[in-house]
Amino acid sequence: MTMTTSDDGQGVEGLSKALQFPNAIFGAMADEDLEARCEDAAWDKVPDELRRVLAHHHASADYVLLILKRAARFARRHSLRLAGPPWLDITCVDDVAAGAMYVVPLDMSPKKSLVWDERFLTRLADQDLLKGFFMVSFCGRSEA
Repeated sequence: MTMTTSDDGQGVEGLSKALQFPNAIFGAMADEDLEARCEDAAWDKVPDELRRVLAHHHASADYVLLILKRAARFARRHSLRLAGPPWLDITCVDDVAAGAMYVVPLDMSPKKSLVWDERFLTRLADQDLLKGFFMVSFCGRSEA
């Protein structure tokens, strides 16, 4: 899949909804009513922020959705259950939308989640899908 395709508004809107409501992509690995958090913007502003990131990197919403779907498939394949709401962090540097990270908390220790995160990122790299401007990262619950 190429990174660059023309996106109509629905591509970015659909991506934003998939990020906001992880059950739509992660299925049974996420609670049905789970809503992600966005660190930097209200959800109604996220599509515009995503458009800025995509335009800056000449990338498509389809590419980002592919990465998100790969993360969900990886989680399902390995029975990695979400332990709470993911969060989206869109990074801007000098008013440039530099990138975005979607952090997915797993129902395991932080140490164990690092192994799964590394396996997932290695898989993306092996498929030449690790571009850096949009990352999905798995993290574990804090140990009490």
